[in-house]
Amino acid sequence: MSFPNRIVCLAAETPEILHRLGVLDKVAGISAYTTRPEEALRIPKVSGFKFGSVERIMRLNPDLVILTSGVQKELAMSLAAAGVTLLHFNPHRLTDLFDEIRLLGNVVGKPEEAERLNDEIQSKLYLIEEQRNALSVHPRVYFEEWMDPFMCGTGWVSDLITIAGGRDVFRERSLTGRSAIDRVVTDDDIIEAQPDIVLASWCGKPFDKASFVSRTGFSEIPAVIHDEVHEVRSEILQFGPMLLDSLKELHACFARFATKH
Repeated sequence: MSFPNRIVCLAAETPEILHRLGVLDKVAGISAYTTRPEEALRIPKVSGFKFGSVERIMRLNPDLVILTSGVQKELAMSLAAAGVTLLHFNPHRLTDLFDEIRLLGNVVGKPEEAERLNDEIQSKLYLIEEQRNALSVHPRVYFEEWMDPFMCGTGWVSDLITIAGGRDVFRERSLTGRSAIDRVVTDDDIIEAQPDIVLASWCGKPFDKASFVSRTGFSEIPAVIHDEVHEVRSEILQFGPMLLDSLKELHACFARFATKH
């Protein structure tokens, strides 16, 4: 059986997974949004997130291109028309990460390494869950992924909040809303939810705390009253092992809150 030798990763999180599987040397091109591992940053960058040059990608002679989410569907269609073999993920829940790693392991001929990576991730999740159970308070949390319109986090962000010890005030909407439009919330929704903590990562755009707290009616929100409005690192929106770092960041935030209440 032959395995791909020239992989182009248009999903920013995929190079880290392939690195952990021991096949980063098979990666010929990456997204400009790739941040880790450091070894991957020397690989040619051939796309942004939504857009990429099919001609530039094709010059790398890929035998597999990996994409993610519906945002990249038009790019995927253009590549398919060019005759490229595609692997297009569309993750939503945190548990999808295990399936993605397992599938990638099979595709590159590293199934055992994939299972070991999954076991490692699962053990770290269990550790945070144990620490969560020790919290005396589980704060109500609003995560804002975008500001125009206001948008709550996707399913895996809600899962991370729950595992870390928080209570996502829009969890049902996050879990059912695979599309961004299904996760739109209003200012009245946010005020009514009365979150104790607000976390924000505006999908690559710096979070403007001043504009958030000055929204009409937001002075009534406990998170604003007690200065619990925080930006979190953008890695929380990239679907890979880096989510463990985001999970630790969330748990530390919730633990600090619990000690004050």
